Amino acid sequence: GMIVRTKSDKAIKAQQSVMEFLLINHPLDCPICDQGGECQLQDLAVGYGSSGSRYEEEKRVVFHKDVGPLISMQEMSRCIHCTRCVRFGQEVAGVMELGMIHRGEHAEITTVLGDTVDSELSGNMIDICPVGALTSKPFRYSARTWELSRRKSVSPHDSTGANLIVQVKNHKVMRVVPLENEAVNECWIADRDRFSYEAVNSEDRLTAPMIKQGGEWKTVDWQTALEYVANGLKQVKNEHGAASIGLLASPHSTLEELALAGALVRGLGSQNIDARLRHADFSNAAPAGAARWLGLPVASLSNLQRVLVVGSNLRKDHPLFAQRIRQAQRKGAQVNVLNAVAQDWAMPLKNVVLADCDVWV
Repeated sequence: GMIVRTKSDKAIKAQQSVMEFLLINHPLDCPICDQGGECQLQDLAVGYGSSGSRYEEEKRVVFHKDVGPLISMQEMSRCIHCTRCVRFGQEVAGVMELGMIHRGEHAEITTVLGDTVDSELSGNMIDICPVGALTSKPFRYSARTWELSRRKSVSPHDSTGANLIVQVKNHKVMRVVPLENEAVNECWIADRDRFSYEAVNSEDRLTAPMIKQGGEWKTVDWQTALEYVANGLKQVKNEHGAASIGLLASPHSTLEELALAGALVRGLGSQNIDARLRHADFSNAAPAGAARWLGLPVASLSNLQRVLVVGSNLRKDHPLFAQRIRQAQRKGAQVNVLNAVAQDWAMPLKNVVLADCDVWV
């Protein structure tokens, strides 16, 4: 029977007062802020704030902090003390790397001891920060959000299949952010999914074909390179037979690239095709025409009651699986580990067995 009025004069004045307090110490950095155009504080100020401020005193200034190569905390004067980043470390990443010190207008978010932020999920703090206090250091001052076109993608770094949005400007990848999908990655992605795009634009990356002539690599056009490869394959086939040709394809390639590579080798008459580049044991291979999978939906990991992890450092191998198991543990699940070395799991474990010495810890 409760009636809530959000458009009454009293409610509107209260909303404007809250926004006035929030903006008292927030600097007017919008023209140069990386968050401009996708800032929740901007949206709330336009929707619920008044047209002017009565505050005339000096604004507080917070000294910038260096927390590593991924997250920029150069403009912590913008922080509105929502503590989302602190709660993220406590509740999702399992590592409380940031905290709030001091009180009142002297309060600030920091690593306290001047440490770096090293969690494998730390980049998500950039997404959940509602202002421009935490921003992406590699993306810093590179583009404005409205200049970027967006492409949906899937992370190639593990078998989780985290959904991504690749943001592009002038045919150059500028930023990678998560695409929300509750069935797979929710709204999170691992740091390697978020920041590995830098390798695409690396100066060390080959962007043109090269042929070794006289012991030296020389850059050539694509037509020359493709004809060189085609003639070389034909010569190998004529001299040694099609069975002497094999394809070892990177499993990080797209399905389209793998299909074309397979078609090329099969067209030459060879069936020597594989993508298991780092495997030593092939006894557990999937049946022909099938693929091995987890055996249950990714989302169900968050609701397990018992977990046994054998021989894996999930925080490194599958960060988003580790995050879901961490949520299950917070709801009472028991996590048991059988491994060769002790690792930091960022969650309480029920039992840990070190397999090489058979000692219970």
